[in-house]
Amino acid sequence: MIYLNRKEDCVGCGACGDSCAYGAITFKVDIEGFWYPEVDRDKCVECGLCEKVCPVIHTDTLKSSQFVVPRVFAAYHKDLNVRKASTSGGLFSALATEMYHQKGYVGGAIFTENFSARHIISNRIEDLEQIRGSKYFQSDMTGFFLQVKKLLLAGEKVLVCGAPCQIAGLKLFLAKDYESLITIDFLCLGINSPKVFHKHLEFLEKKYGAKAVSVRSKDKELGWRSLAYRVEFANKKTFLKKGCGMNYESGMGFTVSHYTCRPACYECKFKGFPRISDISIGDFWGIEKVEPSMDDNQGTSVVLLNSQKGINYFETIKNTVFWKERHIEDVIPANPALVTSLVSPVFDRKIFYEDMDQIPFEQMLKKYFPKSNKWQKLLAGMYFLKQNLGFYMPVWWRFGKINFLRKNTCRCGKSYLFFPTRFSVLDIHKTALIDLKGRMLFGYKRVKNSRIESALLLEDQAQLKLDGGYVQIYYGADIQIFKNATLFFNGCAILNKNVQIICMEKITIGRNVLIARDVVIRDNDGGHQILTEGYKPTAPVVIGDHVWIGQGAMIMKGVTIGDGAIIGAGAWVATNVKPHTVIMGDPARAVQKNVEWVH
Repeated sequence: MIYLNRKEDCVGCGACGDSCAYGAITFKVDIEGFWYPEVDRDKCVECGLCEKVCPVIHTDTLKSSQFVVPRVFAAYHKDLNVRKASTSGGLFSALATEMYHQKGYVGGAIFTENFSARHIISNRIEDLEQIRGSKYFQSDMTGFFLQVKKLLLAGEKVLVCGAPCQIAGLKLFLAKDYESLITIDFLCLGINSPKVFHKHLEFLEKKYGAKAVSVRSKDKELGWRSLAYRVEFANKKTFLKKGCGMNYESGMGFTVSHYTCRPACYECKFKGFPRISDISIGDFWGIEKVEPSMDDNQGTSVVLLNSQKGINYFETIKNTVFWKERHIEDVIPANPALVTSLVSPVFDRKIFYEDMDQIPFEQMLKKYFPKSNKWQKLLAGMYFLKQNLGFYMPVWWRFGKINFLRKNTCRCGKSYLFFPTRFSVLDIHKTALIDLKGRMLFGYKRVKNSRIESALLLEDQAQLKLDGGYVQIYYGADIQIFKNATLFFNGCAILNKNVQIICMEKITIGRNVLIARDVVIRDNDGGHQILTEGYKPTAPVVIGDHVWIGQGAMIMKGVTIGDGAIIGAGAWVATNVKPHTVIMGDPARAVQKNVEWVH
Protein backbone atom coordinates (compact mmCIF):
# COMPACT_ATOMS: atom_id res chain seq x y z
CA MET A 1 0.00 0.00 0.00
CA ILE A 2 1.19 3.51 -0.87
CA TYR A 3 1.92 5.59 2.24
CA LEU A 4 2.55 9.19 1.28
CA ASN A 5 4.07 11.09 4.19
CA ARG A 6 5.82 13.76 2.09
CA LYS A 7 4.52 15.38 -1.06
CA GLU A 8 8.13 15.49 -2.26
CA ASP A 9 7.93 11.69 -2.66
CA CYS A 10 5.22 11.72 -5.37
CA VAL A 11 5.69 12.84 -8.99
CA GLY A 12 2.02 12.39 -9.96
CA CYS A 13 2.73 10.00 -12.85
CA GLY A 14 -0.36 7.89 -12.07
CA ALA A 15 1.38 4.50 -12.42
CA CYS A 16 0.08 3.34 -9.06
CA GLY A 17 -3.52 4.05 -10.05
CA ASP A 18 -3.25 2.18 -13.35
CA SER A 19 -1.59 -0.79 -11.60
CA CYS A 20 -4.42 -1.33 -9.09
CA ALA A 21 -6.83 -3.99 -10.37
CA TYR A 22 -9.18 -3.38 -7.46
CA GLY A 23 -9.82 0.32 -8.02
CA ALA A 24 -8.50 1.11 -4.55
CA ILE A 25 -6.43 4.10 -5.67
CA THR A 26 -7.92 7.42 -6.72
CA PHE A 27 -6.28 10.83 -7.08
CA LYS A 28 -7.18 13.93 -5.16
CA VAL A 29 -6.16 17.43 -6.28
CA ASP A 30 -4.65 19.57 -3.53
CA ILE A 31 -4.80 23.34 -3.07
CA GLU A 32 -1.81 23.74 -5.41
CA GLY A 33 -3.52 21.96 -8.32
CA PHE A 34 -1.42 18.78 -8.15
CA TRP A 35 -2.89 15.29 -7.75
CA TYR A 36 -1.82 12.71 -5.19
CA PRO A 37 -2.94 9.09 -4.65
CA GLU A 38 -5.44 8.15 -1.97
CA VAL A 39 -6.00 4.51 -0.99
CA ASP A 40 -9.41 3.09 -0.10
CA ARG A 41 -8.42 0.65 2.63
CA ASP A 42 -11.67 -1.28 2.24
CA LYS A 43 -10.76 -2.14 -1.36
CA CYS A 44 -7.00 -2.59 -0.91
CA VAL A 45 -5.76 -6.23 -0.73
CA GLU A 46 -2.14 -5.28 0.13
CA CYS A 47 -0.77 -6.80 -3.10
CA GLY A 48 2.07 -4.26 -3.21
CA LEU A 49 1.83 -3.56 -6.95
CA CYS A 50 1.46 0.16 -6.38
CA GLU A 51 4.80 0.29 -4.58
CA LYS A 52 6.51 -1.81 -7.26
CA VAL A 53 5.61 0.71 -9.99
CA CYS A 54 6.53 3.86 -8.04
CA PRO A 55 9.40 5.59 -9.89
CA VAL A 56 10.53 7.52 -6.82
CA ILE A 57 11.16 4.25 -4.95
CA HIS A 58 12.83 2.35 -7.82
CA THR A 59 14.74 5.00 -9.79
CA ASP A 60 18.12 3.27 -9.70
CA THR A 61 16.85 -0.07 -11.06
CA LEU A 62 15.67 1.67 -14.24
CA LYS A 63 19.14 3.02 -15.10
CA SER A 64 21.09 -0.23 -15.05
CA SER A 65 20.69 -1.03 -18.77
CA GLN A 66 21.30 2.53 -20.08
CA PHE A 67 24.50 4.20 -21.31
CA VAL A 68 26.47 5.91 -18.58
CA VAL A 69 27.40 8.59 -21.12
CA PRO A 70 24.90 9.16 -23.96
CA ARG A 71 25.77 9.90 -27.57
CA VAL A 72 24.99 13.55 -28.20
CA PHE A 73 23.76 15.31 -31.34
CA ALA A 74 22.79 18.82 -32.33
CA ALA A 75 19.96 18.55 -34.84
CA TYR A 76 17.03 20.30 -36.48
CA HIS A 77 14.34 19.36 -38.98
CA LYS A 78 14.96 20.06 -42.66
CA ASP A 79 11.37 21.28 -43.13
CA LEU A 80 11.20 24.95 -42.08
CA ASN A 81 7.45 24.75 -41.48
CA VAL A 82 7.93 21.88 -39.03
CA ARG A 83 10.67 23.79 -37.25
CA LYS A 84 8.53 26.88 -36.96
CA ALA A 85 5.64 24.89 -35.48
CA SER A 86 7.95 23.21 -32.95
CA THR A 87 9.38 24.65 -29.76
CA SER A 88 13.02 23.83 -30.57
CA GLY A 89 14.42 22.04 -33.62
CA GLY A 90 11.45 19.84 -34.57
CA LEU A 91 13.08 16.56 -33.49
CA PHE A 92 9.99 15.19 -31.79
CA SER A 93 8.09 15.70 -35.04
CA ALA A 94 10.75 13.75 -36.95
CA LEU A 95 10.76 10.91 -34.41
CA ALA A 96 6.97 10.73 -34.20
CA THR A 97 6.45 10.91 -37.97
CA GLU A 98 8.77 7.94 -38.44
CA MET A 99 6.66 5.92 -35.99
CA TYR A 100 3.50 6.86 -37.86
CA HIS A 101 5.16 5.74 -41.12
CA GLN A 102 5.90 2.41 -39.45
CA LYS A 103 2.15 2.09 -38.74
CA GLY A 104 2.83 2.52 -35.04
CA TYR A 105 1.31 4.60 -32.24
CA VAL A 106 2.54 7.86 -30.71
CA GLY A 107 1.77 9.02 -27.17
CA GLY A 108 2.20 12.48 -25.69
CA ALA A 109 0.50 15.41 -23.98
CA ILE A 110 -2.23 17.47 -25.65
CA PHE A 111 -4.45 20.37 -24.66
CA THR A 112 -8.09 19.46 -24.08
CA GLU A 113 -10.97 21.78 -24.99
CA ASN A 114 -10.68 23.59 -21.67
CA PHE A 115 -6.86 23.77 -21.92
CA SER A 116 -6.14 21.04 -19.43
CA ALA A 117 -3.24 18.76 -20.39
CA ARG A 118 -3.56 15.01 -20.69
CA HIS A 119 -1.68 12.20 -22.39
CA ILE A 120 -3.18 10.47 -25.40
CA ILE A 121 -1.95 7.72 -27.73
CA SER A 122 -3.00 7.27 -31.34
CA ASN A 123 -1.86 6.12 -34.78
CA ARG A 124 -3.30 9.20 -36.52
CA ILE A 125 -0.61 11.50 -37.89
CA GLU A 126 -3.20 14.30 -37.71
CA ASP A 127 -2.75 14.24 -33.91
CA LEU A 128 0.92 15.23 -34.15
CA GLU A 129 0.08 18.93 -34.29
CA GLN A 130 -1.65 18.65 -30.90
CA ILE A 131 1.05 16.55 -29.27
CA ARG A 132 4.14 18.56 -30.20
CA GLY A 133 4.98 21.74 -28.34
CA SER A 134 5.50 22.48 -24.66
CA LYS A 135 2.46 22.55 -22.37
CA TYR A 136 4.43 24.02 -19.44
CA PHE A 137 2.38 22.36 -16.70
CA GLN A 138 1.69 18.81 -15.50
CA SER A 139 -0.32 16.49 -17.74
CA ASP A 140 -2.81 13.89 -16.52
CA MET A 141 -1.82 10.29 -17.43
CA THR A 142 -4.76 8.46 -15.85
CA GLY A 143 -5.40 5.26 -17.85
CA PHE A 144 -2.54 6.01 -20.26
CA PHE A 145 -0.21 3.23 -19.05
CA LEU A 146 -2.99 0.66 -19.48
CA GLN A 147 -3.51 1.80 -23.08
CA VAL A 148 0.21 1.51 -23.86
CA LYS A 149 0.47 -1.99 -22.38
CA LYS A 150 -2.58 -3.19 -24.32
CA LEU A 151 -1.03 -2.01 -27.59
CA LEU A 152 2.34 -3.59 -26.83
CA LEU A 153 0.75 -6.91 -25.91
CA ALA A 154 -1.07 -6.78 -29.24
CA GLY A 155 2.27 -6.51 -31.02
CA GLU A 156 1.96 -2.84 -31.99
CA LYS A 157 4.91 -0.43 -32.24
CA VAL A 158 4.69 2.45 -29.79
CA LEU A 159 6.59 5.71 -29.20
CA VAL A 160 5.89 7.64 -25.99
CA CYS A 161 7.13 11.08 -24.97
CA GLY A 162 6.84 12.55 -21.47
CA ALA A 163 8.71 14.00 -18.53
CA PRO A 164 11.53 11.78 -17.19
CA CYS A 165 9.47 10.81 -14.14
CA GLN A 166 6.49 9.88 -16.33
CA ILE A 167 8.64 7.63 -18.53
CA ALA A 168 10.08 6.04 -15.38
CA GLY A 169 6.55 5.29 -14.16
CA LEU A 170 5.66 3.77 -17.54
CA LYS A 171 8.69 1.46 -17.58
CA LEU A 172 8.02 0.22 -14.07
CA PHE A 173 4.36 -0.33 -14.89
CA LEU A 174 5.26 -2.44 -17.95
CA ALA A 175 7.72 -4.49 -15.85
CA LYS A 176 9.72 -5.52 -18.96
CA ASP A 177 11.51 -3.96 -21.88
CA TYR A 178 9.49 -4.23 -25.09
CA GLU A 179 11.60 -4.06 -28.24
CA SER A 180 8.68 -2.38 -30.01
CA LEU A 181 8.59 0.51 -27.51
CA ILE A 182 10.61 3.73 -27.96
CA THR A 183 10.64 6.10 -24.99
CA ILE A 184 11.51 9.80 -25.23
CA ASP A 185 11.81 12.30 -22.42
CA PHE A 186 12.45 16.02 -22.57
CA LEU A 187 15.03 18.05 -20.69
CA CYS A 188 12.83 19.00 -17.78
CA LEU A 189 13.38 21.95 -15.48
CA GLY A 190 10.28 21.27 -13.42
CA ILE A 191 6.55 20.58 -13.74
CA ASN A 192 4.29 23.56 -13.05
CA SER A 193 0.86 23.73 -11.44
CA PRO A 194 -2.17 23.34 -13.74
CA LYS A 195 -4.07 25.52 -11.31
CA VAL A 196 -1.75 28.50 -11.80
CA PHE A 197 -1.89 28.06 -15.58
CA HIS A 198 -5.69 28.21 -15.57
CA LYS A 199 -5.79 31.18 -13.18
CA HIS A 200 -3.47 33.04 -15.51
CA LEU A 201 -5.53 32.10 -18.58
CA GLU A 202 -8.72 33.33 -16.89
CA PHE A 203 -6.89 36.58 -16.10
CA LEU A 204 -5.99 37.05 -19.78
CA GLU A 205 -9.49 36.13 -20.99
CA LYS A 206 -10.95 38.78 -18.71
CA LYS A 207 -8.38 41.34 -19.85
CA TYR A 208 -8.96 40.65 -23.57
CA GLY A 209 -12.71 40.17 -23.30
CA ALA A 210 -12.95 36.76 -24.99
CA LYS A 211 -12.26 33.06 -24.53
CA ALA A 212 -8.83 31.75 -25.49
CA VAL A 213 -8.80 29.57 -28.60
CA SER A 214 -5.06 28.87 -28.86
CA VAL A 215 -2.10 28.81 -26.45
CA ARG A 216 1.57 28.49 -27.38
CA SER A 217 4.04 28.56 -24.52
CA LYS A 218 7.14 28.85 -26.73
CA ASP A 219 6.18 30.81 -29.83
CA LYS A 220 8.97 31.67 -32.29
CA GLU A 221 7.56 34.79 -33.93
CA LEU A 222 10.36 36.81 -32.33
CA GLY A 223 12.96 34.09 -32.88
CA TRP A 224 14.09 31.04 -30.93
CA ARG A 225 16.16 33.03 -28.43
CA SER A 226 13.22 35.32 -27.85
CA LEU A 227 10.67 32.58 -27.30
CA ALA A 228 7.34 34.15 -26.48
CA TYR A 229 4.08 33.24 -24.80
CA ARG A 230 1.21 33.57 -27.27
CA VAL A 231 -2.54 33.37 -26.63
CA GLU A 232 -5.13 33.94 -29.34
CA PHE A 233 -8.72 34.81 -28.47
CA ALA A 234 -12.12 34.28 -30.05
CA ASN A 235 -12.40 38.00 -30.81
CA LYS A 236 -9.25 37.77 -33.01
CA LYS A 237 -7.07 39.59 -30.48
CA THR A 238 -3.61 38.21 -29.68
CA PHE A 239 -1.49 38.35 -26.55
CA LEU A 240 2.25 37.97 -27.26
CA LYS A 241 5.00 38.53 -24.71
CA LYS A 242 8.68 37.73 -25.00
CA GLY A 243 10.18 35.19 -22.60
CA CYS A 244 7.83 32.19 -22.88
CA GLY A 245 5.27 34.37 -21.12
CA MET A 246 7.21 34.01 -17.90
CA ASN A 247 7.43 37.62 -16.80
CA TYR A 248 5.47 40.15 -14.80
CA GLU A 249 3.59 41.63 -17.75
CA SER A 250 2.26 38.27 -18.90
CA GLY A 251 1.41 37.09 -15.40
CA MET A 252 3.60 34.00 -15.59
CA GLY A 253 6.39 35.28 -13.38
CA PHE A 254 5.38 32.51 -10.99
CA THR A 255 6.78 30.01 -13.49
CA VAL A 256 10.17 31.57 -14.06
CA SER A 257 10.62 32.06 -10.32
CA HIS A 258 9.81 28.35 -9.81
CA TYR A 259 7.16 29.22 -7.23
CA THR A 260 4.69 26.77 -8.71
CA CYS A 261 6.60 23.57 -9.45
CA ARG A 262 5.52 20.27 -7.94
CA PRO A 263 7.28 19.70 -4.57
CA ALA A 264 9.05 16.61 -5.97
CA CYS A 265 10.78 18.79 -8.59
CA TYR A 266 12.96 20.36 -5.90
CA GLU A 267 14.28 16.89 -5.02
CA CYS A 268 14.20 15.37 -8.52
CA LYS A 269 15.59 11.84 -8.67
CA PHE A 270 15.80 11.77 -12.46
CA LYS A 271 18.67 14.19 -13.04
CA GLY A 272 22.11 13.20 -14.26
CA PHE A 273 23.16 10.00 -15.98
CA PRO A 274 22.38 7.31 -16.96
CA ARG A 275 18.99 8.51 -18.16
CA ILE A 276 15.92 6.30 -18.19
CA SER A 277 14.49 6.95 -21.68
CA ASP A 278 15.93 5.69 -24.95
CA ILE A 279 16.15 9.27 -26.27
CA SER A 280 16.18 12.67 -24.55
CA ILE A 281 15.43 15.88 -26.47
CA GLY A 282 15.32 19.58 -25.67
CA ASP A 283 16.63 23.01 -26.64
CA PHE A 284 20.36 23.06 -27.38
CA TRP A 285 21.04 26.29 -25.53
CA GLY A 286 24.62 27.41 -26.09
CA ILE A 287 24.79 25.91 -29.59
CA GLU A 288 26.08 29.22 -31.00
CA LYS A 289 29.30 28.71 -29.02
CA VAL A 290 29.96 25.02 -29.65
CA GLU A 291 28.60 24.60 -33.20
CA PRO A 292 27.84 27.99 -34.84
CA SER A 293 27.00 26.35 -38.17
CA MET A 294 23.95 24.74 -36.54
CA ASP A 295 22.59 28.02 -35.22
CA ASP A 296 20.26 30.34 -37.14
CA ASN A 297 17.93 31.34 -34.27
CA GLN A 298 15.14 29.15 -35.64
CA GLY A 299 15.62 26.41 -33.04
CA THR A 300 18.21 23.68 -32.57
CA SER A 301 17.54 20.53 -30.58
CA VAL A 302 19.89 18.57 -28.38
CA VAL A 303 19.44 14.81 -28.83
CA LEU A 304 20.78 12.38 -26.23
CA LEU A 305 20.83 8.73 -27.29
CA ASN A 306 20.75 6.80 -24.03
CA SER A 307 20.47 3.20 -25.27
CA GLN A 308 21.28 1.07 -28.29
CA LYS A 309 17.59 1.11 -29.14
CA GLY A 310 17.72 4.91 -29.15
CA ILE A 311 20.74 4.90 -31.49
CA ASN A 312 19.04 2.51 -33.88
CA TYR A 313 15.86 4.57 -33.98
CA PHE A 314 17.73 7.84 -34.55
CA GLU A 315 19.33 6.27 -37.62
CA THR A 316 15.86 5.96 -39.19
CA ILE A 317 15.30 9.75 -39.14
CA LYS A 318 18.76 11.05 -40.07
CA ASN A 319 17.70 11.80 -43.63
CA THR A 320 14.95 14.18 -42.41
CA VAL A 321 17.16 16.30 -40.13
CA PHE A 322 20.41 18.21 -40.23
CA TRP A 323 22.70 16.86 -37.51
CA LYS A 324 26.19 17.01 -36.07
CA GLU A 325 27.57 14.86 -33.29
CA ARG A 326 28.81 16.66 -30.19
CA HIS A 327 29.81 15.77 -26.62
CA ILE A 328 27.85 15.88 -23.37
CA GLU A 329 30.31 18.50 -22.08
CA ASP A 330 28.97 20.82 -24.81
CA VAL A 331 25.44 20.57 -23.46
CA ILE A 332 25.59 20.78 -19.67
CA PRO A 333 26.93 24.36 -19.16
CA ALA A 334 23.87 26.01 -20.76
CA ASN A 335 21.46 23.22 -19.75
CA PRO A 336 22.02 22.74 -16.00
CA ALA A 337 18.56 21.14 -15.63
CA LEU A 338 20.15 17.96 -16.98
CA VAL A 339 22.09 17.42 -13.77
CA THR A 340 20.69 19.65 -11.02
CA SER A 341 17.29 20.07 -9.39
CA LEU A 342 15.53 23.36 -8.88
CA VAL A 343 16.33 25.37 -5.80
CA SER A 344 13.17 25.71 -3.77
CA PRO A 345 12.13 29.38 -3.35
CA VAL A 346 11.85 30.66 0.18
CA PHE A 347 8.17 31.48 0.68
CA ASP A 348 5.10 30.04 2.36
CA ARG A 349 3.40 27.84 -0.26
CA LYS A 350 0.28 27.46 1.88
CA ILE A 351 -0.29 31.23 2.10
CA PHE A 352 0.58 31.65 -1.59
CA TYR A 353 -2.09 29.21 -2.79
CA GLU A 354 -4.65 30.44 -0.26
CA ASP A 355 -4.11 33.92 -1.71
CA MET A 356 -4.63 32.50 -5.20
CA ASP A 357 -8.05 31.22 -4.15
CA GLN A 358 -9.08 34.41 -2.42
CA ILE A 359 -7.75 37.42 -4.31
CA PRO A 360 -7.79 38.39 -8.03
CA PHE A 361 -4.85 37.28 -10.14
CA GLU A 362 -3.73 40.84 -10.84
CA GLN A 363 -3.43 41.42 -7.09
CA MET A 364 -1.35 38.26 -6.82
CA LEU A 365 1.04 39.77 -9.35
CA LYS A 366 1.39 42.97 -7.37
CA LYS A 367 1.87 41.12 -4.09
CA TYR A 368 4.41 38.51 -5.19
CA PHE A 369 5.99 40.34 -8.14
CA PRO A 370 5.97 44.03 -7.28
CA LYS A 371 7.08 46.20 -10.17
CA SER A 372 10.57 47.64 -10.15
CA ASN A 373 11.52 50.38 -7.75
CA LYS A 374 9.77 53.65 -8.57
CA TRP A 375 12.99 55.62 -8.36
CA GLN A 376 14.74 53.21 -10.73
CA LYS A 377 11.88 53.52 -13.20
CA LEU A 378 11.92 57.31 -12.87
CA LEU A 379 15.67 57.50 -13.50
CA ALA A 380 15.40 55.16 -16.49
CA GLY A 381 12.59 57.29 -17.93
CA MET A 382 14.56 60.50 -17.40
CA TYR A 383 17.60 58.99 -19.15
CA PHE A 384 15.45 57.97 -22.14
CA LEU A 385 14.01 61.50 -22.36
CA LYS A 386 17.42 63.10 -22.05
CA GLN A 387 18.87 60.89 -24.79
CA ASN A 388 16.04 61.59 -27.24
CA LEU A 389 14.69 65.03 -26.34
CA GLY A 390 17.85 66.60 -24.99
CA PHE A 391 17.63 69.90 -23.08
CA TYR A 392 15.93 71.98 -25.77
CA MET A 393 12.86 73.53 -24.11
CA PRO A 394 10.67 73.86 -27.26
CA VAL A 395 10.97 70.09 -27.69
CA TRP A 396 9.81 69.47 -24.11
CA TRP A 397 6.89 71.85 -24.63
CA ARG A 398 5.91 69.98 -27.80
CA PHE A 399 6.24 66.64 -25.97
CA GLY A 400 3.99 67.83 -23.14
CA LYS A 401 1.44 69.42 -25.45
CA ILE A 402 1.00 66.34 -27.66
CA ASN A 403 0.76 63.84 -24.80
CA PHE A 404 -0.99 65.76 -22.03
CA LEU A 405 -2.73 68.86 -23.41
CA ARG A 406 -4.19 67.78 -26.77
CA LYS A 407 -7.88 66.89 -26.59
CA ASN A 408 -7.54 64.27 -29.34
CA THR A 409 -4.53 62.39 -28.03
CA CYS A 410 -5.67 59.14 -26.41
CA ARG A 411 -3.19 57.37 -24.13
CA CYS A 412 -4.22 54.02 -22.69
CA GLY A 413 -1.39 53.81 -20.16
CA LYS A 414 1.00 56.08 -18.29
CA SER A 415 4.01 54.92 -20.32
CA TYR A 416 2.21 55.18 -23.67
CA LEU A 417 3.75 58.34 -25.11
CA PHE A 418 4.71 60.05 -28.37
CA PHE A 419 8.33 61.31 -28.32
CA PRO A 420 9.11 63.98 -30.95
CA THR A 421 12.87 64.59 -31.18
CA ARG A 422 14.44 68.04 -31.58
CA PHE A 423 14.64 68.22 -35.37
CA SER A 424 11.19 66.83 -36.04
CA VAL A 425 8.59 69.09 -37.64
CA LEU A 426 4.97 68.41 -36.71
CA ASP A 427 1.84 69.74 -38.42
CA ILE A 428 -1.06 68.17 -36.50
CA HIS A 429 -4.61 69.40 -37.03
CA LYS A 430 -6.60 69.88 -33.83
CA THR A 431 -9.20 67.33 -34.97
CA ALA A 432 -6.59 64.66 -35.84
CA LEU A 433 -6.53 61.63 -33.55
CA ILE A 434 -3.36 60.21 -32.00
CA ASP A 435 -4.32 56.90 -30.34
CA LEU A 436 -1.48 55.37 -28.32
CA LYS A 437 -1.52 51.87 -26.85
CA GLY A 438 2.27 51.81 -26.94
CA ARG A 439 5.24 54.16 -27.39
CA MET A 440 6.42 55.95 -30.53
CA LEU A 441 9.77 57.70 -31.00
CA PHE A 442 9.74 60.07 -33.98
CA GLY A 443 12.98 61.34 -35.53
CA TYR A 444 15.45 59.05 -33.76
CA LYS A 445 19.01 59.71 -34.94
CA ARG A 446 22.11 57.53 -34.93
CA VAL A 447 24.52 60.38 -35.73
CA LYS A 448 24.72 62.44 -32.58
CA ASN A 449 24.97 65.98 -34.03
CA SER A 450 22.82 65.42 -37.11
CA ARG A 451 20.25 68.10 -37.93
CA ILE A 452 18.33 66.10 -40.54
CA GLU A 453 14.66 67.01 -40.35
CA SER A 454 11.81 64.54 -39.83
CA ALA A 455 8.27 65.62 -40.83
CA LEU A 456 4.84 64.45 -39.67
CA LEU A 457 1.57 65.75 -41.12
CA LEU A 458 -1.89 64.88 -39.79
CA GLU A 459 -4.72 66.71 -41.53
CA ASP A 460 -8.35 67.19 -40.47
CA GLN A 461 -9.80 63.96 -38.96
CA ALA A 462 -6.60 62.02 -39.77
CA GLN A 463 -5.68 59.16 -37.41
CA LEU A 464 -2.32 57.86 -36.20
CA LYS A 465 -2.85 54.65 -34.18
CA LEU A 466 -0.50 52.34 -32.33
CA ASP A 467 -1.85 49.09 -30.82
CA GLY A 468 0.93 47.80 -28.56
CA GLY A 469 4.71 47.72 -28.57
CA TYR A 470 7.29 50.34 -29.47
CA VAL A 471 7.59 52.04 -32.87
CA GLN A 472 10.92 53.69 -33.66
CA ILE A 473 10.99 56.06 -36.65
CA TYR A 474 14.43 57.28 -37.69
CA TYR A 475 15.48 60.75 -38.82
CA GLY A 476 14.65 61.98 -42.30
CA ALA A 477 11.18 60.42 -42.20
CA ASP A 478 8.36 62.07 -44.13
CA ILE A 479 4.98 60.80 -42.97
CA GLN A 480 1.83 62.43 -44.33
CA ILE A 481 -1.64 61.34 -43.23
CA PHE A 482 -4.26 63.26 -45.16
CA LYS A 483 -7.85 64.15 -44.32
CA ASN A 484 -9.89 61.20 -42.89
CA ALA A 485 -7.00 58.75 -43.50
CA THR A 486 -5.55 56.28 -40.98
CA LEU A 487 -2.00 55.04 -40.40
CA PHE A 488 -2.16 52.03 -38.08
CA PHE A 489 0.77 50.26 -36.40
CA ASN A 490 -0.23 46.87 -34.97
CA GLY A 491 2.85 46.51 -32.74
CA CYS A 492 6.61 46.97 -32.67
CA ALA A 493 8.20 48.33 -35.84
CA ILE A 494 11.43 50.02 -36.96
CA LEU A 495 11.36 52.55 -39.80
CA ASN A 496 14.88 53.48 -40.87
CA LYS A 497 16.26 56.74 -42.26
CA ASN A 498 14.34 58.65 -44.97
CA VAL A 499 11.24 56.44 -45.01
CA GLN A 500 8.24 58.07 -46.74
CA ILE A 501 4.64 57.14 -45.95
CA ILE A 502 1.88 58.93 -47.91
CA CYS A 503 -1.53 57.90 -46.58
CA MET A 504 -4.82 59.09 -48.12
CA GLU A 505 -7.05 56.15 -47.04
CA LYS A 506 -5.52 53.51 -44.77
CA ILE A 507 -2.10 51.92 -44.29
CA THR A 508 -1.68 49.09 -41.77
CA ILE A 509 1.75 47.95 -40.59
CA GLY A 510 1.94 44.69 -38.61
CA ARG A 511 3.99 43.53 -35.64
CA ASN A 512 7.79 43.25 -35.73
CA VAL A 513 8.19 44.90 -39.14
CA LEU A 514 11.59 46.16 -40.31
CA ILE A 515 11.59 48.92 -42.95
CA ALA A 516 14.99 49.88 -44.38
CA ARG A 517 16.21 53.27 -45.63
CA ASP A 518 14.54 55.23 -48.44
CA VAL A 519 11.43 53.02 -48.58
CA VAL A 520 8.24 54.59 -49.96
CA ILE A 521 4.80 53.31 -48.93
CA ARG A 522 1.71 54.92 -50.42
CA ASP A 523 -1.96 53.99 -50.72
CA ASN A 524 -2.71 56.55 -53.44
CA ASP A 525 -1.73 58.01 -56.79
CA GLY A 526 -1.05 61.47 -55.40
CA GLY A 527 -4.58 62.77 -55.94
CA HIS A 528 -4.40 62.35 -59.73
CA GLN A 529 -7.23 60.76 -61.67
CA ILE A 530 -7.02 58.37 -64.61
CA LEU A 531 -10.09 58.45 -66.85
CA THR A 532 -10.66 54.70 -66.89
CA GLU A 533 -13.83 52.89 -65.84
CA GLY A 534 -13.52 51.42 -62.35
CA TYR A 535 -10.36 53.37 -61.54
CA LYS A 536 -9.83 54.24 -57.87
CA PRO A 537 -7.19 56.78 -56.86
CA THR A 538 -6.70 55.17 -53.41
CA ALA A 539 -6.67 51.63 -52.00
CA PRO A 540 -5.59 50.39 -48.54
CA VAL A 541 -2.13 48.94 -48.00
CA VAL A 542 -1.67 46.09 -45.51
CA ILE A 543 1.78 44.96 -44.36
CA GLY A 544 1.63 41.75 -42.32
CA ASP A 545 3.58 40.67 -39.24
CA HIS A 546 7.35 40.05 -39.29
CA VAL A 547 7.89 41.60 -42.73
CA TRP A 548 11.27 42.91 -43.88
CA ILE A 549 11.27 45.67 -46.53
CA GLY A 550 14.66 46.34 -48.14
CA GLN A 551 16.29 49.66 -49.00
CA GLY A 552 14.64 51.79 -51.66
CA ALA A 553 11.61 49.54 -52.14
CA MET A 554 8.30 51.11 -53.15
CA ILE A 555 4.97 49.72 -51.94
CA MET A 556 2.04 50.91 -54.03
CA LYS A 557 -1.68 51.30 -53.34
CA GLY A 558 -3.88 48.26 -52.79
CA VAL A 559 -0.98 45.93 -51.92
CA THR A 560 -1.21 43.31 -49.17
CA ILE A 561 2.11 41.83 -48.02
CA GLY A 562 1.74 38.51 -46.20
CA ASP A 563 3.36 37.59 -42.87
CA GLY A 564 7.05 36.78 -42.94
CA ALA A 565 7.67 38.13 -46.45
CA ILE A 566 10.90 39.80 -47.56
CA ILE A 567 10.83 42.69 -50.05
CA GLY A 568 14.20 43.05 -51.78
CA ALA A 569 16.10 46.32 -52.13
CA GLY A 570 14.73 48.52 -54.89
CA ALA A 571 11.66 46.35 -55.52
CA TRP A 572 8.57 48.03 -57.00
CA VAL A 573 5.58 46.23 -55.47
CA ALA A 574 2.20 46.78 -57.12
CA THR A 575 0.58 43.37 -56.52
CA ASN A 576 -0.05 41.27 -53.43
CA VAL A 577 2.82 39.32 -51.87
CA LYS A 578 2.22 35.84 -50.43
CA PRO A 579 3.42 35.04 -46.89
CA HIS A 580 7.04 33.89 -46.46
CA THR A 581 7.99 34.89 -50.02
CA VAL A 582 11.07 36.80 -51.21
CA ILE A 583 10.16 39.50 -53.76
CA MET A 584 12.72 41.29 -55.93
CA GLY A 585 12.91 43.43 -59.05
CA ASP A 586 11.04 46.14 -60.95
CA PRO A 587 8.31 45.07 -61.34
CA ALA A 588 8.68 42.82 -58.29
CA ARG A 589 8.44 39.05 -58.71
CA ALA A 590 8.78 36.09 -56.37
CA VAL A 591 12.27 34.54 -56.32
CA GLN A 592 11.93 32.26 -53.27
CA LYS A 593 9.09 30.68 -51.33
CA ASN A 594 8.72 29.26 -47.80
CA VAL A 595 11.43 31.57 -46.52
CA GLU A 596 12.07 32.22 -42.82
CA TRP A 597 14.12 35.15 -41.60
CA VAL A 598 15.46 36.10 -38.19
CA HIS A 599 15.82 39.43 -36.44
